[in-house]
Amino acid sequence: MDFSSIKKQLLPLLEKAEPLRKKYYWYKVIGSISVPLIFLGTITYPLFWGPFNDKLAEWASTMPKNVPWYEFIQTLITFICGTCYFIFAKSYLLRKKYLTVEKQILRTLLKKIAPTFRFNPKKQINIHEIANSELLAKHNPFVKVKSKKQTYNMNRGVLTGKVGSISISMGNVKIIGTQINPYLMYIPLFLQLYMAYTHLRPWFKKKSSIEEMGSSFTGMFAIMDFNKKFNGSTIVLPDQYEKRIGYMAKTLQSMNLNRNQLVNMEDTEFENEFVVYSTDQTEARYILSPSLMRRIAAFKKKVGGSVLMSFKNNKLYMAVQIPHGFLSLRLNQNLVTSNVLELFYEDFVMAIDIVDDLNLNTKIWKK
Repeated sequence: MDFSSIKKQLLPLLEKAEPLRKKYYWYKVIGSISVPLIFLGTITYPLFWGPFNDKLAEWASTMPKNVPWYEFIQTLITFICGTCYFIFAKSYLLRKKYLTVEKQILRTLLKKIAPTFRFNPKKQINIHEIANSELLAKHNPFVKVKSKKQTYNMNRGVLTGKVGSISISMGNVKIIGTQINPYLMYIPLFLQLYMAYTHLRPWFKKKSSIEEMGSSFTGMFAIMDFNKKFNGSTIVLPDQYEKRIGYMAKTLQSMNLNRNQLVNMEDTEFENEFVVYSTDQTEARYILSPSLMRRIAAFKKKVGGSVLMSFKNNKLYMAVQIPHGFLSLRLNQNLVTSNVLELFYEDFVMAIDIVDDLNLNTKIWKK
């Protein structure tokens, strides 16, 4: 791609978006620090203020009578809450303005790099599809109405098209939810601690972005045709235990009551990176052929982040963790002076290369 000419064409929009990006980025940084402080404050206030209330009252009584300590503390709390509200409101307004210009940039850019694809910046990947994939949301077993899935996507942007004969739909997702048992939320202070954790966690990761703050998953979600016919469902998830605890990993994985049968695969490299659950052991091995397992392992190495896959309804659902988000320009990069357009192109190529990397166009199996 000739990015010099593309950048020259987009320069007026890039120059318009850059001041908005910079302001929005810093308000988002301040906001991301404020949120865990607020949640931690709601925990520490009753824990530390309550037990020492009598001593604090005794200490306050020894202070000069003309100093209203309690009123001062109340004023300070009101000021902090008001400041946080202002930061969040300003960040929201800047986000709306910035995203409006960013979508104009992406429309023009995608017409150049993906003329056969259709981009809808206002559309979202269907939440029922996300829930049906069983990849990103924890299902509450006591919710009987199927329409009430515990999935919420904050991001927008969907790209649809074909790679060869394979139809593919890719979306930008930021999932707000929990992979843990929802009934833990009834434990006192647990919700505040969990919310503080989701906002603080990205600061301690090697590859992280401010876009991940407050979410359980940020990146790309794709739905595409699969070249085999099957009846059940097979889920491929990152293996969190194999490299850490070795042979004990299988015992823990088999105890996962929220999943179907654990399937042990023969490919060692694949087993080290992924764990497989399926409704049918034989069908899982039929879907995950030795060549496909090698391709999935190679794709995961190429991407460098978490890859989750689900084979259901004769389709392949895939989620790829991208810390800075998908179908969006990187928020921490200067739009005018950096290679932000080239980085966007790399993310797009990674997404459409899924079809070739997994050899999905080769249909050699019959129903």
